[in-house]
Amino acid sequence: MLSKICRQCQTSFAIENNDIVFYEKMQVPSPTLCAGCRQQRRLAFRNERHLYHRKCDRTEKQIISMYHANTPFPVYDRDTWWSDAFNPIEYGRDFDFNRPFFEQFKELMNVVPRLSLNNKEPENSDYCNFSFRNKDSYLLFTSAFNEDCYYSNRTFSSRNSADLSNSDECELCYECIDCEKCYQGAWLQNCSNTSESYLGYNLKNCQNCFGCFNLSNKKYYIWNQPYSKEDYFAQLPTLIKNIQEEKKKFFEQQPQIVKKYMDGLQNEECSGNSIFHSLRSYDCYEVKNIQDCRWVCNATNMKDAYDVNNDDHSELVYEAIGSESNYMHAFNDICWFNSFSYYNSLCFNSKYIFGCVGLKKNEYCILNKQYTKEQYEELVLKIIEHMKSTGEWGEFFPASLSPFSYNETVAQDYFPMDQEKALKKGFNWYSPKEKEVKYVGNIYTPPDDIKDVSDEITKNILQCENSGEYYKIIAKELTLYRQLQIPIPKRHPDQRYKDRLSLRNPRHLWGRNCMKCNTDIQTSYAPDRPEQVYCEKCYLEAVY
Repeated sequence: MLSKICRQCQTSFAIENNDIVFYEKMQVPSPTLCAGCRQQRRLAFRNERHLYHRKCDRTEKQIISMYHANTPFPVYDRDTWWSDAFNPIEYGRDFDFNRPFFEQFKELMNVVPRLSLNNKEPENSDYCNFSFRNKDSYLLFTSAFNEDCYYSNRTFSSRNSADLSNSDECELCYECIDCEKCYQGAWLQNCSNTSESYLGYNLKNCQNCFGCFNLSNKKYYIWNQPYSKEDYFAQLPTLIKNIQEEKKKFFEQQPQIVKKYMDGLQNEECSGNSIFHSLRSYDCYEVKNIQDCRWVCNATNMKDAYDVNNDDHSELVYEAIGSESNYMHAFNDICWFNSFSYYNSLCFNSKYIFGCVGLKKNEYCILNKQYTKEQYEELVLKIIEHMKSTGEWGEFFPASLSPFSYNETVAQDYFPMDQEKALKKGFNWYSPKEKEVKYVGNIYTPPDDIKDVSDEITKNILQCENSGEYYKIIAKELTLYRQLQIPIPKRHPDQRYKDRLSLRNPRHLWGRNCMKCNTDIQTSYAPDRPEQVYCEKCYLEAVY
């Protein structure tokens, strides 16, 4: 095992024997940044939620884009970018061995058109990003196969739902986190196969529960106490009417609730949190079906991967973000269905590419210039040696190359910084001269009881009670609230996302002891937190 000092935050971090084996397999040097700083740098290349109105630089029609109008590079709408309107090979250039690689790559990034939104095959779902095959949906991010869903992130195969995070196969649900196969529920976290329930934590196969936690196969429970069917439904309307007070009561009880050191199911030799059906994977978060991975977040069906965010169905991946179905893939940003690719951005269905931008179905290219197989292999080796001499080889793109400003990206969610600190660390910052949303008029305050809300609310402007930002209620969203009999939210969708994010544990592990048997555990619950954190054995004994 080696010990290193992070060149950004100056903290000590370890390079373990298994890590060295992986780096040798990928033929890359060991990192110079700690895992946290590496993730921060990658996340600074991912803007999911900040969307802008601007013109397509090819057709001049008004479009929705994750890039604001003042970018140095051209931006094309989805249909134009995927068409034959431009040939990325036309932007190819020779590699200059008298200059650093990253300097040349940035110049290429600033001339090749970028895709306005990563939104594949939408049906009436134009305001979505990093999304695939969503229907009649609005403001979904990193989500796929949903219908009539709104304001959700990392959500799949769900219907008629709003404000979901990391949830699958849910229907008629609102404000749910890490939930699976839930029906008609609100304010649920870590719940599965649960229906007609409100305010729940870790409910499995439950129905008609309110304010409950750590229950399995229960029905008609309020605050973990059984009720008759008649008494349950007699109390439910009052509980929902006073939901703000009930939510406060629920969260005040959290420190007394027994928590398992790690949320997960059917894992072997894994550490992190929210891990399912995985093997030999460490320091991973919000993942499913992964094997032999480390420092991987928001991923499914991965094998042999280190330092990856938002990836699915890939193998042998290192330092990548926003990827899909890649093989032997390192230092890439938004690249899908590629193999043997290094230092690329926004490339698809390509192989043997190095330092390219915007390729589609290409091979043996360097800086977007076409080569023969023999020329490519010879030149790549020379470029790698050159990058070693400049200290670039083995490093992800520097912060200055991000097409986004730090405060637009996911990095701000997990590693918040103010403008001064971000600029000092080399990140960009976006400060529009004028506020993008203007409104002059009366602000509508919705009634507390959903029964008192008329259809006219969809014509009104609301103001977030926390951030002061303006927002609207759309018609289908109103229908959902009526079906669930819950009040109109008084917070902007972005604030509701931040509220959900605050309920999740950080992506960090601490060593501490089970609070029942005192055995050593690695957990995302910091030692100074008040929850009753148990090892798996003690947790199962206490709860089941």
